[in-house]
Amino acid sequence: MNNLGTIFLSASLAILIFSALQTIYGILYKERKGVELGRLALMTNPFVIILAFIVLLTQLVRSDYSNYYVVMHSSEHLPLFYKMTSIWSGSSGSLLFWNLILNVFTFIVLWQTRKSIEDRIPMMNLILAVLSGFFSFLAVFYGDAQPFREFVPEAAAGRGLNPLLQHWAMIIHPPILYIGYVSISIPFAIAMSALVSGQLSEDWMKFIRKWTLFSWFFLGTGILLGSKWAYEELGWGGYWAWDPVENASLMPWLLTSAFVHSVVIQERRGMLKFWNMLLVILAFHFSLLGTWITRSGVLEGPHSFSKSTIGTPFIVYIISSFLFFTGFVIYRRKHLTPDRNLEAITSKEGSFLLNNFLLVLSTAAILLGVFSPLLYGKEFKAPWFNSWGVPAGIFLLLLMGSAPLLAWRKGAGAVFLSTLLKPFLFGIFGGAVYILFYSQNFTKPDNKYGDVLAEVYSVLTVGIGMFTIAGIVQEYYRGIKARRDEHKDESLFKAGLNLMLKNKRRYGGYLVHFSLVLIFIGYAGNAFKINTSVRFFYELQPPTSEEIIYQSIDKAMIGGYQIEATTLKIKPVLISGLGGEPNIQNVIVSQEASYGIYRGLDKIATLDTERRFYPQISHLTGDFETHIPTSEPAIHSMAKEDFYIQLGAIETSDLKSENPDLPLMFMQYYFTPGNQTDKLKSFLNFPRQIVANLEVWINPLVKLIWLGSVLYFLTGIFLLLPIGEKRKQPKGNFTV
Repeated sequence: MNNLGTIFLSASLAILIFSALQTIYGILYKERKGVELGRLALMTNPFVIILAFIVLLTQLVRSDYSNYYVVMHSSEHLPLFYKMTSIWSGSSGSLLFWNLILNVFTFIVLWQTRKSIEDRIPMMNLILAVLSGFFSFLAVFYGDAQPFREFVPEAAAGRGLNPLLQHWAMIIHPPILYIGYVSISIPFAIAMSALVSGQLSEDWMKFIRKWTLFSWFFLGTGILLGSKWAYEELGWGGYWAWDPVENASLMPWLLTSAFVHSVVIQERRGMLKFWNMLLVILAFHFSLLGTWITRSGVLEGPHSFSKSTIGTPFIVYIISSFLFFTGFVIYRRKHLTPDRNLEAITSKEGSFLLNNFLLVLSTAAILLGVFSPLLYGKEFKAPWFNSWGVPAGIFLLLLMGSAPLLAWRKGAGAVFLSTLLKPFLFGIFGGAVYILFYSQNFTKPDNKYGDVLAEVYSVLTVGIGMFTIAGIVQEYYRGIKARRDEHKDESLFKAGLNLMLKNKRRYGGYLVHFSLVLIFIGYAGNAFKINTSVRFFYELQPPTSEEIIYQSIDKAMIGGYQIEATTLKIKPVLISGLGGEPNIQNVIVSQEASYGIYRGLDKIATLDTERRFYPQISHLTGDFETHIPTSEPAIHSMAKEDFYIQLGAIETSDLKSENPDLPLMFMQYYFTPGNQTDKLKSFLNFPRQIVANLEVWINPLVKLIWLGSVLYFLTGIFLLLPIGEKRKQPKGNFTV
């Protein structure tokens, strides 16, 4: 099947070369048949890529160990679902998945524009053909991008899927993020076709608006899902670490956010034409840059792949494409002059411009931090990012709250009393209430004062968040009141619903802002986060089953919470795959510790936290090599804060000897054949007394982050679904 998959990828490259050549011929000689032939070839290519994708998927399901990718990223003991989703867990498979999504979107936009004969359409086809051709070129000529490399001779076993990826959020997080990454290619291709062809009428902006919103929505959803995965799976008590690969997805989202807002200014006021072209170029190339960061091996992170040979051609393509299209923007600059100039910096358009400036500046700062190991010889950590990121985020929140309340062309002073005063006062009131709330309700550190600057930032965030929410409520109230004055038979609920449906862009946008406010307030709780480590003493218990059990009666006090240690079990967990008897390949060793959590005299939860040790199998011999540890934290989520624990390292009771390899000891004990005497000998190898480290975090307001994330998702779906606003046909020949 490897040969069949390679044939499909080679055919794809040939089709794309043919499409590009025919399109170029049609453009140069104004030959419509050449353009049409190129378009039809480009519409054929998705079906070829789908066939290649099906071949690789079949090999993963069948555990075909003649395929290098299957050997390195799958195993016969994986559940079927994980076998299938491992198709995007490695570099070559994820690039094939990227190519598939790109070609599906290409087919959709070619179908949308099938009746259009504008000069810019052939150029859009050519741009998409070249982009798809680049990915097929990598898959044919570069080993690290080839999903159908043979493994000769056939491997004895698969190495399996990275245990960190065996989590529900990580299964859906990559494809959603990829959809966001790839879909920005479509508005880029449309905008660049208008730019290169010189057909710069305003209808191209209306055509790409929904595509851009689509990309922005999926990028944001993917980022939020990644945060949820990090919080529940990595066991470090947080949801964002400014990791290079996290930043790689954040940068195009910030640029896409800027573009979504600045498009409004161009449509309403005829401004920012030159700027919008630069933004869409930056957003597209930063999405490619994010892909390069994860696959070049230049920067390390928990999400990145190992070093590969595709890093050089990838970065050459990114730089060449960026310079080419930026050059065209400069060349067409006289055609991109604004219809009017900015009249007041505190007007609505002025706030949008400040919003754009801050988003782009933040992207530049993140880019500097991402490449700090290469530029400065040291990696900039979270404190560096937070030092500017937190105040920048607060300022963005202020702009987000004030922009809807400002007027076009007029400064803030002209509308302060009518639109800004009440939200402003509510923001001050909300900040004051928050101070009283956290001083009375948040868990306080036992022996130290908090970070005063962080507390100030937290109060500012909540106060500005309340200002923003008040502004949203005010806008809804005025809109509903105006609608009910016009439609007196409508109820309050029906008027509000019709208001959103008739003007989704405005009032749906307010809901997006509301979701982001909830997320920001959730982030503000991080200022009061508590993290500490506790050690508990355990005694080995006599064997009664296949589990090794340690018992403890230790207790600890943390900020008003009492933690009571009970048992620590070392036990087998069978990987649910094809079934069969437990063996060295399909047994995970689990270290599971149980703790009772008390608040005063009341027991509020029993939490079980684990460290799981997955077997790493040699693909050459099928023998056990080592264990791969993963964290399984336990979280008791309350309205005001999360109580989050993670079992850490286990040491000998004297804290001086080398830490015991308990997973390996357990494997020897569990798989010891023979009578009870042999079992007992293996049991006696376990240390009689151990000390287990427990990491504890108390995270205020985290629930608001996940609540805001759900609202972001639902609002995005509402904005994208074809309901509500009547779709207006553009004046030009672009059709949607």
